[in-house]
Amino acid sequence: MDNENIQRMKAGVSGTFSRAAETYDQVGPRFFAPLGQRLVEVAEIPVGATVLDVAAGRGAVLFPAAERVGAQGHVIGIDLAEGMVKETNAEIQRRAIANAEMRVMDAEVLDFRDETFDVVLCGFGIHIFSQRAKALAEFRRVLKSGGKLAVSTWGRDDERWKWMRELQKKYRPTNASTSSSAPNPLNNPVGLEEIMREAQFEQIRVVGEDPEAIYADEETWWATQWSHFGRFLLETLSPEMLDNYKAEAFEKLQMN
Repeated sequence: MDNENIQRMKAGVSGTFSRAAETYDQVGPRFFAPLGQRLVEVAEIPVGATVLDVAAGRGAVLFPAAERVGAQGHVIGIDLAEGMVKETNAEIQRRAIANAEMRVMDAEVLDFRDETFDVVLCGFGIHIFSQRAKALAEFRRVLKSGGKLAVSTWGRDDERWKWMRELQKKYRPTNASTSSSAPNPLNNPVGLEEIMREAQFEQIRVVGEDPEAIYADEETWWATQWSHFGRFLLETLSPEMLDNYKAEAFEKLQMN
């Protein structure tokens, strides 16, 4: 992928997440917050540590990490989406948290000196990076010797939501870029371990989780679709197509 396409993709991602920021993980079942807490637990971050939270979003990882490191530690969250940074900085101020901050920054071009952080965290972000190897190299660069990286990512597709993937494919504009048919190397322990080894990380451990998300009703599910990257497709649809998409989705939800 050439640089122009990479920048176009990043602009699309950051714009979508900025527009979703106000309701991101704030409507429907809280998905990212409990898994952010879990990532911090698994990472076993020491008290007083200096932590980088990459693709921090609305702070699902940042807030429990700040609590974990205590007053002597510090957590810097970064996100490419200005809207996410604005909302989370406001929440940091509202909670009067003194040991955390948010900055707008590209995960693939970290504006930090070598060996700055004890721990780098990334909750549900590495699958979005246009240049994953470059981002992982940056993580290694800013980690101190003996430092730790902890990431979370999606596992294998849940077949109960197969209908949704088919519906998205049906409504995706013909001129939209499509994902590769190649297997996703991140969604299984073997592939994830291999990616981490290629990035020269050692002592790799993969922990599986199997959370359930329960929606109160169809309208709650619909509101949730607009609160995350799924809105990228919805924003491409005409009003008529959007109504048709919603109607078909509700029909499927009532059947499942």
